[in-house]
Amino acid sequence: MRDSKVIGSIASLVALGGVAMIYLTARGGFGPGIDPKPHKAAGHVLAEQALALLKPGGQITLLARDTSTFKNPASDILLQSFRDTAQRAHISIRTLQLLQVDPLRPVEVPAGDFFELIRKTPKGSVIVSMMGPPLLSETQRLRLGEINPAIIGFCSGSLSDQVDLHTLFRQGLLHAAVVSRRHPAATSSGAGSMRGCFDQWFLAVTPANEADLALQAGHGPDAK
Repeated sequence: MRDSKVIGSIASLVALGGVAMIYLTARGGFGPGIDPKPHKAAGHVLAEQALALLKPGGQITLLARDTSTFKNPASDILLQSFRDTAQRAHISIRTLQLLQVDPLRPVEVPAGDFFELIRKTPKGSVIVSMMGPPLLSETQRLRLGEINPAIIGFCSGSLSDQVDLHTLFRQGLLHAAVVSRRHPAATSSGAGSMRGCFDQWFLAVTPANEADLALQAGHGPDAK
């Protein structure tokens, strides 16, 4: 009788473990471990860029990846860090748009959606895209006319190598960006700080220093 109870208990534990594994698999599994520091640092600097460009009476619109179906911890950390930094500065995010992304396709905001958002956003406001800069057609660019909001793009991985950021700056479709470094910098004495971690993995770009893209921008922690 005692052996039967032991066997029954073991069977119950095995069944419970199976149920837990099925649940975790359905939720995206355990997932690989990631270092959250670079992504927190990138979110922090993106928020700093937005605050610097935001004018009195303006608003922040944030475009980010919807991770409810396809999990992406890096994107979640990036978004939360941005929100935390904005909150500490007592600045609210007026609009947060979470966009579904096919994991087999490049991460980008649909051109039509970005076009309409830029067209409708008032002067003095800031659009922050954690899914890259606006990739509009020539026709869409001409139809926009004067571009009212400031636009910031997070360019992870090799995106800055694939997109002509210089042209976007000249066209007024990009005012600041955070791009991944092609080769992460060697660990320095400041790497333990938020800014030190950022400088190791990323580069903050504006029209004033966009020439640095040719030397430093490229691959870093992949938030795709």
